[in-house]
Amino acid sequence: MNIPYICNTYNVRKIMFLVVLACFPGFLVELYFFGWDVLIQLFYFSSISLLFEFIALKLGSKDIKNHLFDNSSFVSSILLSLSIPPLLPLWIIFIGSFFSIIVSKHLYGGLGQNIFNPAMIGYVVLLISFPLYINSWHKNNNDHCTILVKQKERNNNLKICPEFFTEATPLDNFKTKSHFDHRYQEKLIIKNDKTVISSCLYINIGFLLGGLYLLYKKIICWRIPFSFLTVFTILSSISYFLSKSFFLSPLFHVFSGGTMMCAFFIATDPVTTASTNLGKVIFAGIIGILTWLIRNYSDYPDGVAFAVLFSNMLVPLIDHFIKTPGYGHKNI
Repeated sequence: MNIPYICNTYNVRKIMFLVVLACFPGFLVELYFFGWDVLIQLFYFSSISLLFEFIALKLGSKDIKNHLFDNSSFVSSILLSLSIPPLLPLWIIFIGSFFSIIVSKHLYGGLGQNIFNPAMIGYVVLLISFPLYINSWHKNNNDHCTILVKQKERNNNLKICPEFFTEATPLDNFKTKSHFDHRYQEKLIIKNDKTVISSCLYINIGFLLGGLYLLYKKIICWRIPFSFLTVFTILSSISYFLSKSFFLSPLFHVFSGGTMMCAFFIATDPVTTASTNLGKVIFAGIIGILTWLIRNYSDYPDGVAFAVLFSNMLVPLIDHFIKTPGYGHKNI
């Protein structure tokens, strides 16, 4: 009797390409709200990540031709680049790319061997090390203020371009402003006035559309985004109806921060998630619980990255207790 074979026309390169393609709606929305800086920073991240990928493959004596252009490093770089503000200094981009590609990926053996999501490792390292840079989002810029001038202004805190200034995200303001201001920001988030507050809704919608495309192409498992969003929405709804003056509405939570990116692009990473169907549900549910807890009860406004990394650590434990059924048995 021969072993069962699964016929799949998707290889690693094509899967990664489809993920990159699905990121396009979210990328275009960020490009609309924050200008060409988003594209420039994405180019920096992609180039530096590809360089680190080449160095790691060379040192590991691996097949550079097959591994360098499998699009995996580009997926990590685009997710990391779109998670942080534009106009970051190059040395910060180098640090983020180093931890994303070298530390979290190749030190564990390369693609398919890492236990943590590479993009979230890079994000958390930058968030903890350089919180002022990572938490400062700038409004859309005038055309006469060039990218290099704005980047120099941001790095040196100079008043070169008076139209350029930073703005906190809605979740940042939730941590610092009054409860009356929370209600006001919930109304602002639906306005298309090119502020950081209003951009969050449309960016999340962009990643939602990309995520639905991945579901349509059967690249990701539907159980992970469904479980994460269900648990997160239920907890946000309960807390909101218990104290509307203290907690933000569930709709605000779902369409702010990195919720949709996490649901469809980060938590669904097949390498760092559980292997069984029930394990995926538990894994995503834990991310939803932790994200809700961190957003409401910690000093960090958005808990997606920490929730994902903590849940990545629990994957071996989940797989240990939720066994993969043998061939011929029902998959739970």
